[in-house]
Amino acid sequence: LLEWRLYLLETQFSQLTNEERRPVPPATPPLAIRRDFHYQETVAGGELTAARRIDSSHGAHRLVSGLELSRTRVVEQRNGLQTNLTSGATTNVILGEVLPVRDFPVSVLSKAGLYFQDEWRPREGRWTLIPALRADWYRLEPAVDATYAADNPTQSPVSIDQLSLAPKFGASYTVNDDLMMFLQYSHGFRSQPFEDVNIGLDLPQFNIRAIPNPDLKPETSESLEIGSRFSGAAVTGSASVYYSRYRDFIESKVNIGRDPATGVTLFQSQNIGKAEIYGAEASFEFDLGALNGALRGLSGSLSAAWTRGEDVVRHLPINTIDPARGTVGLRYAAPSSRWMAQLTLTAVDGVHRVDESRSLLYQPSGFATVDLTGQWRISDRWRLNTGIFNLADRSYYEWADVRGRIPDDPLLELFQQPGRNLSVTLTATF
Repeated sequence: LLEWRLYLLETQFSQLTNEERRPVPPATPPLAIRRDFHYQETVAGGELTAARRIDSSHGAHRLVSGLELSRTRVVEQRNGLQTNLTSGATTNVILGEVLPVRDFPVSVLSKAGLYFQDEWRPREGRWTLIPALRADWYRLEPAVDATYAADNPTQSPVSIDQLSLAPKFGASYTVNDDLMMFLQYSHGFRSQPFEDVNIGLDLPQFNIRAIPNPDLKPETSESLEIGSRFSGAAVTGSASVYYSRYRDFIESKVNIGRDPATGVTLFQSQNIGKAEIYGAEASFEFDLGALNGALRGLSGSLSAAWTRGEDVVRHLPINTIDPARGTVGLRYAAPSSRWMAQLTLTAVDGVHRVDESRSLLYQPSGFATVDLTGQWRISDRWRLNTGIFNLADRSYYEWADVRGRIPDDPLLELFQQPGRNLSVTLTATF
């Protein structure tokens, strides 16, 4: 079996904001402020996969090898114009920023991956052994144009050129037709994110600045996962526990305190020399109709995840770890498959373990939300998706949004999740 694929993907995101401000006598006249944010990502690449089955006296082998190539170009820019509605005067200086600006330089990412895997079932028994090896090449090439240079006159963006090898080994044991146990070891490698090494984001109105870290190192890891998968007539799912040991773990956008010269709060992505992350996760689906014919069309779901991370050098928590989260869902799908509805309860634990060695940090409380969603297949091409989210109208914060913020940060309210809200989406497929 030989399979190949070529692709070209382009993603463009634009956000246009128009704002009018009332006068605040005697200093501030009425203002009209227009802000533009543009992000464009163009990806061109190809994949080649080859697979072959070999039968031998020692059992069957399924060999898979492949090659992946891609080139990505990322362009981002913020612009704006402020107009004095009394005098008509305009300026490109808005809330302390001279626009247009780029928060990171135009960046080109080139990637190549080569992998090989053998899925071996010795003597057609219950065991399956899966050794694998992957080689990856990664290159980052930033391009400094006039816009980026004007906004970041003291920064010299760095390039990256790296090669990595990642072995992997998996083993599974089939207990019976419904239950399978598995174990997996993997060596991981993560290159430095381009926006972390070359970021230049300065927001005077928020009194924060994200500074680059040109000395950021790539992240490596050794991971072990043990678990089981179950597939029955009424219940399917999986559960596992895992442990990972990291070198030069990349922690993104760490609050490193205030700049003593300006009082601006600084954020920077940094390496943790040695770290460990471990946890457990489970996910199950229940076909209630298989248990009782009167419940045909009804299904339930249950999932949970718990993770803990530790800086083993300083013996402190890792702040990028999300709190425990669990979901329970009840879904009904009409026999015609034309429409479905689902009720979902999500519960998230509060944040209790944080590294406050650099600064006191805001620790959001736990929360629970209830969402009601539905889908109507109008025709083979058209689908209508609707949802009422946060039915109980709760006020809450996601840890990923406020991580690094101090408890008395006046901007915290800007990161509060919306209360009860409605979404309607019409999708067409051609």
